Amino acid sequence: MSPITRPSQPDRSIRYIIILVVILAGGAYLRFHQVGMLPPGLYRDEAFYGLDALNILRGKFALFFAANNGREGLFIYLLSLGIALLGRTPEALRIVSASVGVATIAAMYAAGRQLFSPRIGLLSAGILAVTFWHVAISRVAFRAITLPLLLCIAVALWAASANGSSRHGKLLRILAGAAFGLTFYTYTSGQFIVLLVLVWVGWHGLMQRKTQQSLPANLRSSVENSAGYFIGAALALAPFALWLLRHADLYVARAGQVSILNPLINQGNLFGTLLDHIGKAALMFTAMGDRIWRHNLSLRPVFEGPLLLAFVIGLATCGWMLWQTLRRTVRTNTATRLHAHFLVLAWLIIFLVPTILAEDTPHFLRAIGALPAACLVAAVGLEAALGWLSRRGLLTVMGPIARRISPPALIATLIILYSGYRTYQDYFNDYVRQPLTGFWLEQQNVALANDINAWVMAHPQAPHDLWIQDRLSDDNAALRFLSSAIENNQIRSFHADTGALSMDEPTGLILLDPNHPWGNVRNALPKAPQTLQIREGALAKGDLDLKPRRAYIALEVQTPRVSDAKTITHTFGQGVVLSGHWLAVTSDSVQRPRLELRWQVLQAQVRDYSVFVHWRQAGKQIGQSDHSPALGYWPMPEWRLGDTFIDQHVFVLPVAPEAADEVRVGLYDPVTGQRELVQMPLSEAGQEWVIIPSPR
Repeated sequence: MSPITRPSQPDRSIRYIIILVVILAGGAYLRFHQVGMLPPGLYRDEAFYGLDALNILRGKFALFFAANNGREGLFIYLLSLGIALLGRTPEALRIVSASVGVATIAAMYAAGRQLFSPRIGLLSAGILAVTFWHVAISRVAFRAITLPLLLCIAVALWAASANGSSRHGKLLRILAGAAFGLTFYTYTSGQFIVLLVLVWVGWHGLMQRKTQQSLPANLRSSVENSAGYFIGAALALAPFALWLLRHADLYVARAGQVSILNPLINQGNLFGTLLDHIGKAALMFTAMGDRIWRHNLSLRPVFEGPLLLAFVIGLATCGWMLWQTLRRTVRTNTATRLHAHFLVLAWLIIFLVPTILAEDTPHFLRAIGALPAACLVAAVGLEAALGWLSRRGLLTVMGPIARRISPPALIATLIILYSGYRTYQDYFNDYVRQPLTGFWLEQQNVALANDINAWVMAHPQAPHDLWIQDRLSDDNAALRFLSSAIENNQIRSFHADTGALSMDEPTGLILLDPNHPWGNVRNALPKAPQTLQIREGALAKGDLDLKPRRAYIALEVQTPRVSDAKTITHTFGQGVVLSGHWLAVTSDSVQRPRLELRWQVLQAQVRDYSVFVHWRQAGKQIGQSDHSPALGYWPMPEWRLGDTFIDQHVFVLPVAPEAADEVRVGLYDPVTGQRELVQMPLSEAGQEWVIIPSPR
């Protein structure tokens, strides 16, 4: 017998609990660490879940939520608890997902223990805890995360009831049936559990036929044992079944859109598409995983390194044990109590079908039901490989260590720790730092909502000075979830093409899309003089875009203010005036000083000048910032006479500023590179820059 599968000793149950707690702690860290911030963004599907959860908190209950192609309800009800505790934030949604992910690790242990042994349970739980696929999906709020949990619970309860060793067999069968029914409330591919049950029933019938059991006795026993499953399933499924009778078209609508039966997807070659998807699904575990950045570090396979080898060995082991079971059943005319290897293989294959039959194979959300089975296969392979090495004495070199921990257990621990380290590095040092991750999770909408919320908090008495272009607000679920400004009438929408904007107050914030002409918006502003400032929002990049674009800009309109600016006036060229400045070096960020410049034009300009700012220390330039005063969004020839533009420059200096530092400010033509000379005051006329002293 393998050293990993030797019989448990009386004191081993406590040891197993301690190991499981350690695994859960490690899995929780990978899932909860900075979960509200990483990954960046909040994808529209997550936001729609949040909006539905808000409706639940308002008393609007449903079994199936129709918006955004329809969604099952279990996860959304869980999200309502997170929102009730943490409010309308990404953390409120993603902490729920992370909690479900950690619970799935515990359920994975239960399933592995009941199907095989406590050691397989621990190995499979450890593998799930460190698998990048599950870590990534646990850190975003997709309802698919609930499917592995319910599958593991259902299998664990069924296996416990089928083992026949429990005094609570009837209760376990009812609970197993209920867990089976609840999978229909998790994710669309959860319905494939019906196929898994049918395949298992067929296999079980085949085994009973080979053992030539008495049909009356077999039938009577089967009916008695199945009653509990049916009762539990009927209780759980009854509400869903009643809803489905009236809304079947809604439930299957999304499947029809992404199915390979759709000619737009199979391109007239259904059989070829099917074969291609089967091949891609088979390779996702070892060679090439999901390409979609929302689900995965693009193309990263499910398993790498030692766990990849363990998974391959596990497939071979399960296949071999299945063959041996068939031979032994025929030869000895006896059936095994529980054909775990067959169940795991069937589980793995059946829950790959949803991604095989849909576009974008392999798709880690549609295939997520196969993830627990894959971890069980890898655990079986890891145990089989270490057992084979141990039986042949290849681990005797680790003899001195065996007094405290068996060599196979130590190696298994090291493999899982190494895999966890790789997952940590891939996730926190690569995946979340990749710009595409934020783009695919639509990080720009979080930044937009934060800008709106900050303005509303800073101006609680002025609800109608906040405007947003309809391009940014229409069909923006993330904005509607993260900010209540729209539903509270604290923000107005306008159409930039028609200039339907009339500001009632002299102070306001306008959020607009800079990728389209917005001259009508400028014409609708209050009459000069006004103080204006343009700030850039986040970058965005759609799935099909070739390069990133600026998602939005914020135009702040203020009444003229000079109280915080030094009263200096420098005129460059033909009437471009530097009318004030403000230089700040904060104590919490000494090497990131911020300079605010204020520019005006006294006469119409021909050129669109840019500003250069050079920070010099001890005769050397240590910092530089160059850009248009309006960041290129409002050309200087179109400025209104009398308006003041606030122009901010932030530096990242290699050393701390000193009192003797010089900050040189000037204008130049970005086309020719020619600098404009100072005209006024006369004492500085002819210079290429003005000097702003360091505040330190």
